[in-house]
Amino acid sequence: MENDPLAAYLAALARDDCYRVDEVLKTVPHETTEVVYFVGANAAELGPFVRKRIAVDAAMGDAYGHLFRAQRAGRRFRHLPRIYDVHTTGNELVVVMEYIQGRALRDEVYERDGSVALAAQWFPLLCDGVMELHEQFSPPLIHRDLKPSNIVVSDAGLTIIDFGIARAFREGAAGDTAHFGTRCYAPPEQFGFGQTTVRSDVYALGMILYFCLVEQTPDAAVRERGFLDPRIPDPVRSVLLRATEFDPALRYESVRELKRAFCSAARACGFAGVLPAPLERE
Repeated sequence: MENDPLAAYLAALARDDCYRVDEVLKTVPHETTEVVYFVGANAAELGPFVRKRIAVDAAMGDAYGHLFRAQRAGRRFRHLPRIYDVHTTGNELVVVMEYIQGRALRDEVYERDGSVALAAQWFPLLCDGVMELHEQFSPPLIHRDLKPSNIVVSDAGLTIIDFGIARAFREGAAGDTAHFGTRCYAPPEQFGFGQTTVRSDVYALGMILYFCLVEQTPDAAVRERGFLDPRIPDPVRSVLLRATEFDPALRYESVRELKRAFCSAARACGFAGVLPAPLERE
């Protein structure tokens, strides 16, 4: 009986009826994101949580299932949100997850101004979070929409959010789905030049690093000019150049390698004291 599709459907309906919507964060044609509270039989409330309702025909949201199953199996992630429920109701994939307290990295940079010191504080932790996606799943989970607004920072640390277009790497696939990500951070191959891989997230991380350094949204022209800017020391600029190579084969092979190169450059520029203490070998 536990595998009965009708029973599963009715259970999903019952779960959805127990949530009170407190705020709608985003509404786009294929997805609605809400802040919700779980309301018990005695009217007591638990929350807040984030609930995403994603159209099934959009072919999005598979990564939430991967995270949910991994967490149910006992795995814990330092920089990824806790997923509490994933189910399908009618034509919607419903995901209920942890509400992350903090502010977007985008706002952190705007309020503090971009600098090597700010990048040294947050960029290694961001790399750690993407490494959780790449190294703790087989095949790797490729985020494909890394950008400052999808990264939450606080005194408690850093969390990566919004896995709507994330996908598992498919060995031998010639291309990707039609969900393109954010143009100023997404790599060329994400727009029809081939399949995205871990090196695609490396590219996005390089562009985020540039934003953290100078508080400017990157574009192709900035990359083509070699990231020349008096605020960017040469050792760090070399990291940017390699991370954002047009040809994925010329980029860092992994996020771990990118993190190692950035930390080395930050130390060379006198920012060793700002770097977070490593949790493991770099």
